[in-house]
Amino acid sequence: MEETKKSGFSTAGLVLGIIGLCTSFIPIINNVSFVMGVLAIIFAVVAFVKKAAKGKIIASVILGVLAIVITINSQKALADSLETLSNDLNKATGSSTEEVLKNDAKVELGELTVKKGQYGMNDTKLAVKVTNITTKTKSYAIQIEAISSDGSRIMNDYVYANNLNAGQSQNFDAFTYISSDKLEAMKSATFKIVEASAY
Repeated sequence: MEETKKSGFSTAGLVLGIIGLCTSFIPIINNVSFVMGVLAIIFAVVAFVKKAAKGKIIASVILGVLAIVITINSQKALADSLETLSNDLNKATGSSTEEVLKNDAKVELGELTVKKGQYGMNDTKLAVKVTNITTKTKSYAIQIEAISSDGSRIMNDYVYANNLNAGQSQNFDAFTYISSDKLEAMKSATFKIVEASAY
């Protein structure tokens, strides 16, 4: 009866260590694996104090430590991948405009040109050059806003640069249609990028 008591803690530690190790790879569930690893080590220490069989004690400690280490590493990997996903989503939704313009794309805005076209219509355009400054193929959506001298928004336009290779540039024309009631205000407008997305 005394021998069973002595080996009970080492057996419990061994079982907890095995279960903890087997489940330490599974996200969320591995929170319990961490606790099992700690308990396996505690039970091994208690069994050692009670002078139980050393083989089970050593196995319990090893399995418990492995369960703890693998759990910590897998949770760190999960947290890192979620952070990367969050950053990518922010870039794709325009929530990280400053970061996109700093790390992903160089956007150069030219001057607005207005010429008399056929049938009394005006030909207008704002030259926009988009350059992929990353090492991967990327697509960009750029929102450009025209602002009057008093700071109010006159109108906005979008530029879409699809599948630009690393280092590749592409030229676009924005504001190719401006209604006659906004034309004079647009001639003296300043242009700025209000949103940039990379995906």
